[in-house]
Amino acid sequence: MKIETLYTLNNNLQNDKLSLLYQGNFSDDITERIIDISETSLTQQSDLQKIGKKVSLLLAECFQNIVRHGDFSHEVKSAGVFVTRNIGNSYYISSANLIHNKDIPDLKEKIEMLNQLSQQELKELYLEVLTNNQRTNRGGAGLGLIEMARKSGQKLEYDFESVDEDHSYFYLQIKLHAPTATVDGESIPIEIAKDFHRIMAEDNIFLIHKGDFSSHTIISILRMIEDNLSYQKESAKNKKKLVHILIEILQNISKHGYVENNIREGIFLMGRRYNHFLVYAGNYIENIKVPNFKNYLNYLNRLNRDELLEVYKKTLNSGIIGSTGSAGLGFLNIAKDSLHKIDFSFHQIDDQKSFFGLGVVI
Repeated sequence: MKIETLYTLNNNLQNDKLSLLYQGNFSDDITERIIDISETSLTQQSDLQKIGKKVSLLLAECFQNIVRHGDFSHEVKSAGVFVTRNIGNSYYISSANLIHNKDIPDLKEKIEMLNQLSQQELKELYLEVLTNNQRTNRGGAGLGLIEMARKSGQKLEYDFESVDEDHSYFYLQIKLHAPTATVDGESIPIEIAKDFHRIMAEDNIFLIHKGDFSSHTIISILRMIEDNLSYQKESAKNKKKLVHILIEILQNISKHGYVENNIREGIFLMGRRYNHFLVYAGNYIENIKVPNFKNYLNYLNRLNRDELLEVYKKTLNSGIIGSTGSAGLGFLNIAKDSLHKIDFSFHQIDDQKSFFGLGVVI
């Protein structure tokens, strides 16, 4: 992946107050982390606080739908993907998972039927299915879909994309509007979620997050990554090194990002290439800081491994960090632990700020 892709992704998600895209293991722990990050974002927006509980329930239900009905035995790049986006006064929750082609007609019929029902009819159907205990070996017979339709108050959007003669991806999208929202008919089509899925599969990205990088959000992201790593059989040494660099990168956004409306907005993504991890992060910084940051990063990239270690020791012993401030020590930490030179770019946005992108291989 190129550093310019980070800037492109940030522009594509420019209007999002929160974006969280994930592919990988779908465990209860991962579900909890995503809900935690979403709730943190919602509490910062008074107009969305009233739908916070619904959002959390729909997030959990959507995750459970992937777990219950996804076919994780199939060897493809991605067995499932999850997307949640907060744009304006609306919330979008999208998912994709592999299913058997033989299940498509029944699934399509159920969704079409639900999309024709009123809120009262959905409630009655839910109680009927619950009361009659109509269950299959994969959980409630459509209870999850019924709940999604009920809680969102919107029609369920869906699509299928063939993978082979036996399997297809089942795409599902839910949208939820704040009570005070003025809905003008414009909506993000499900095709956008499919495009993100393709990008993540092609570049083997398993996490993208854009939003406010508060300390609480950083902790949730780190725990999500640690939960994911526990399923990838990484060595303790690699995990420790990775988490160390992640903390430096995420703290760089949290501490040194440009503050606007009390928010330090940034974007973070993580993926794999062969046996290595790719970590990219971007945030806005004041234009006045760009020359020093750029000069310092170029300086670090000119040093070899031994020289980086020597500079690191001298910096710690002297306590002198230089014109880059505490960010300088963070960059030094990242440089000495990265397998390759730091990849970085700057894009001026306006007279006040620039977008700073950073990428490392671990």
